[in-house]
Amino acid sequence: MINARKNLAGMHENFENMTVHTNYLHELTQEEFASGMDELAKMFKSIYTGMINEPWLYAMKNGDDHKGLERNMNFLMQLAQKGNLNNNFVDVDGILLASALKEAKVTKPQIYFKILESLGFMVSGLGKKIDTSDRIIVEYPDNHYLLTALKSMADAISMFSKSKPHKQSSVHFELLDYRVLNNYPATEPKTTMEYFLSKLKGESRDVVEMFYEFIKSLTNCNIKGGIGHYWTPTFTLKSTKKVIMSLKLTLDTHDVKLNLANLSKYTDILNNFPAKIINEITDNGWGCSGSSCSPNCAGAFLFDLNGKSYKKCRGGSFVFHAPNINEAELLIRLLEREIEIVS
Repeated sequence: MINARKNLAGMHENFENMTVHTNYLHELTQEEFASGMDELAKMFKSIYTGMINEPWLYAMKNGDDHKGLERNMNFLMQLAQKGNLNNNFVDVDGILLASALKEAKVTKPQIYFKILESLGFMVSGLGKKIDTSDRIIVEYPDNHYLLTALKSMADAISMFSKSKPHKQSSVHFELLDYRVLNNYPATEPKTTMEYFLSKLKGESRDVVEMFYEFIKSLTNCNIKGGIGHYWTPTFTLKSTKKVIMSLKLTLDTHDVKLNLANLSKYTDILNNFPAKIINEITDNGWGCSGSSCSPNCAGAFLFDLNGKSYKKCRGGSFVFHAPNINEAELLIRLLEREIEIVS
């Protein structure tokens, strides 16, 4: 179950430092709300783990990964968003919920109520049909703060998607993107490199952080992309207003693209570089044909290396795949020399 695995890997954590707007707290303290978010995150992880290991328990079939996941999460979101929060429980009118679930393409809601009960929820007032149930009561005895967190997340995502539907994918209910709770009404969360670094794992995080610490004071950063696919931070030198470095980041790996336009002036630095870096310099990207593919192109990268001349297209050259810490240190040396020349 590919999407469930992606969501499990991309789940938001560390809620103790989150800031929630007063309107989303529902009279809880920040600490109490964070406790509810932490409990909700554990539940989401349990759901995704269950989808991966026993998809049939979540009404999912092989080849039905995306739709099955959507039905589960749409049910949970609509239940919370259409319900009323009353201290330790949520209650919702059956007719109102049935209409919302139909619009969300959840056709057999009884199945999903059973799933909730298996996760520790208590449900009462549920009739044979949802639309004939006057008042459905949902409780979570282990930690009722979870219901507040769930209700606020559902409300915030709903507000955001109504105001900016074309950007809905920028905010993720399925990943508990709690940044949407910072403002009321909900607005698109500010995307920063610091935020992305908090999501990266292991050596990938260490390497990207090394590049960022070196480059951040010299550049302005523009970020595109999202956690479901990949992020592309681009760094433009303040001195020249030209791109000097860009990254392609996923949860699992990182690519680094350097603008080494003046490499011909410092190829001597490559004498003791490992073969992997040399091969990526000579093999990645494609040769420039000399044709006028773009009137805005500054021309090919020209350099000689190991007795061979290269004329590389700017589009895909100097891309380094998943450099480790040692390789990153060497690439930063190249970057430093380039910046010295162009600044």
